[in-house]
Amino acid sequence: MKKTNLKKKYIFIIIALAAFIIAGSFIPSYFTFNNIMNVTRQSSTIAICALAMTLVLIIKGIDLGTGGVMAFCAMISGMLMLSGLNIFLAIILGMITGLIVGILNGVLVAKIKIPAFIATYVTGQITLGIAMVIGKGRSISGMPASYQAIGNNLFLGIPINTYIMIVFLIITTIILKYTRMGKHIYALGGNETTLKMEGVNPDRIKVFAFALCGLYAALAGILLSAQMNTVHPTQGSTYQLDAVAASVIGGVSMLGGEGKAWMSVLGALIIGFLRNALDMLGIHPYYQNLAIGTAIIIVVGISVYNRNKELAMAKVF
Repeated sequence: MKKTNLKKKYIFIIIALAAFIIAGSFIPSYFTFNNIMNVTRQSSTIAICALAMTLVLIIKGIDLGTGGVMAFCAMISGMLMLSGLNIFLAIILGMITGLIVGILNGVLVAKIKIPAFIATYVTGQITLGIAMVIGKGRSISGMPASYQAIGNNLFLGIPINTYIMIVFLIITTIILKYTRMGKHIYALGGNETTLKMEGVNPDRIKVFAFALCGLYAALAGILLSAQMNTVHPTQGSTYQLDAVAASVIGGVSMLGGEGKAWMSVLGALIIGFLRNALDMLGIHPYYQNLAIGTAIIIVVGISVYNRNKELAMAKVF
């Protein structure tokens, strides 16, 4: 029974892998080392956003302000660098800004009881607006070469931002799998009432999850701007969709209580390779978004159907 459920849960990943093999047979350069490294470089930003989204989805939340936070924090770091501040200090301050926004989201959701999709959407719009004001509606560029290197240089043939993605994957895995907070995150997504009966404060867990989400979104925005050597107020606008898609494709349940960090990263890579194949085949980006959106609907539909079926069987037995 367990094996059957696993097959159902990861059916989209199996289908996606089969699609990649087919795509590789039509595109000669698809599985070359250079193309694979290029995709991992581009996917690292989505993967870090997906790691953040995983934490929030597990507790039955969602963050619709990721794009705004990415642009805002990248704009803060970029402006500080252009003013002459040390790049590492500028990056740290940008990430701290994201952490503060995440804590604010957590407080709005946990303490004031504003639904997560409303609270995060509003803060996302506010941070987007501030980014527009700071940049006067235009892109900023000309950051130091050492900053650009983070987003574009290689170490032992692998992009530096891929290493950063792996580090944060390890950190997230440790949090979810080996810490008490991780166990509480899963428990909160499963049954908040039971968690309260055990004497655990769910508000603290919610603030933690949203705070980490803000921190990761800031890092993703900074890595994206380093790769592009520019910051634009709207450059993170599509990342909410991709982060949710990567998490859901990776098996994170939007009903809460389920999900693994490494599977969300795999989901991000699947999206990256899918977009890469569509680009190589000359498919317009509009249709790419249509494909990703359709994938979300299918996977969420399968997830909800399986969860309802399991609940129905549990009632019978």
